[in-house]
Amino acid sequence: MSSNKEELPYEAYVNEPYCTELSHLRGSFGPPIIGHNIHYTKDPFIWACKQKEKYGNMFLLNTHGQKGVILIGADNMERVFLDPDKAFSSKMGFALRMEKFFGNSMIMSDWSDHKMQRRMAQTAFKGEAIKRYTIGVNAIYDQALDKLEEQIIANPRIESYTFVKTTLLRVAAEIFLGEKVDEDQIDKLNEAFIQTTDGIMYLLPLNIPGFKYHRGMKGRAYLKKYIEGLVAKRRGAEGADILTYFCNEKTESGEYFTANDISDQIIFLLFAAHDTTAAALLHTLYYLCRHPDVKEKLVNECLALDADTLTTDTLDDVPYMMQVFNEVQRCRPSVPALPRRTVKEVTIDGQVIPPHTIVMILPRMTHFDEKYWSNPHSFDPDRFSESRQEHKGHPFMFHPFGGGAHKCIGMHFALMEYKCFLYKFIRRFDFKSDHKSEDVFLQTFPLPKPSDNMPVILSKRS
Repeated sequence: MSSNKEELPYEAYVNEPYCTELSHLRGSFGPPIIGHNIHYTKDPFIWACKQKEKYGNMFLLNTHGQKGVILIGADNMERVFLDPDKAFSSKMGFALRMEKFFGNSMIMSDWSDHKMQRRMAQTAFKGEAIKRYTIGVNAIYDQALDKLEEQIIANPRIESYTFVKTTLLRVAAEIFLGEKVDEDQIDKLNEAFIQTTDGIMYLLPLNIPGFKYHRGMKGRAYLKKYIEGLVAKRRGAEGADILTYFCNEKTESGEYFTANDISDQIIFLLFAAHDTTAAALLHTLYYLCRHPDVKEKLVNECLALDADTLTTDTLDDVPYMMQVFNEVQRCRPSVPALPRRTVKEVTIDGQVIPPHTIVMILPRMTHFDEKYWSNPHSFDPDRFSESRQEHKGHPFMFHPFGGGAHKCIGMHFALMEYKCFLYKFIRRFDFKSDHKSEDVFLQTFPLPKPSDNMPVILSKRS
């Protein structure tokens, strides 16, 4: 008799149909066809809070063609993320919506296969590599901010979203891909990237011109062709970019990973690193503009250091910035939803979840749990200070980078990218928001950000 903790082979579950016979569980699937699409897409947190009041920590979900359950609570997060029984599949959680976009990447793999996939990235995200990336990232930021200083002489108003996305895309091209690209190529990569990102939010998977899914597939095809065209050049070559590291990693049997494997991983990492960092920076600007006391404290911390640039040796010299980052991620996590699918029967809070059921995690639900957080609806970076450490109440009450085997492999890169940008930006510019309405909507999908793209008025610091 096999153990309940035994890893199931893919063939035991990947071809099984999704379980939608969940009438024994609390909640409803909403109106036919529409389901929960409207309210969930607009703001899953507000919708989920109302459902939680009625049904508790687990209830039914029906959105974008997927039926399953929402799971809430730090204890439940610990069970899903650590997954001691190997019952929650990341591959099948993402498969229905993401497989066509991210192929056989890390999020599309489970357990021993996932461990092998991460092997490809083991050198690319080690300390020495991060140190080299930091030098390159700072150089890119300096170039972008130099241009911005010239630009605001004529017009001090900028759309933060456009500037941040364009700057981070150059980081993606040079640091991830090792390519020095001109503005025309940046525009092409940006268009393909936006097409791919937007395509994930398709309503109908129709690969026909005019449909969002088709545009997403077109964008992905461009990125895949572009990346695979670079792989052969990087085999056996030396380089300080992530793609070159991937191209020279080998499997346990001593063979290179295929160009297809590498391009799948790089496309996913580009998406994971680029969009999440952009979301974090945009929300940081949003909250700093609304909380002048927090902004002043952070500005003072940055200006107090006698250096124009953060290095890997000084990234920890801005502890308040780390508190701000954590509070931004608590309030508006860059990854707003994480799906899994059960491969075995699971019992939670006395309710039985059948095999092959979608289980959706909404980090904000745990991040606002009054059981652990004081005044959770207030923006308060000091809750992460050494004297308070509210986030230490439970190991899974705060999970901006996920947890367990699937915890973000690029976490340290993302933090470096965020801190280096914000540090330079704050030292060069003062800024204030320029929303047409102060009641600006904070969208969740497809990219968490202020819906008006966070316009600000800049002035150069003397």
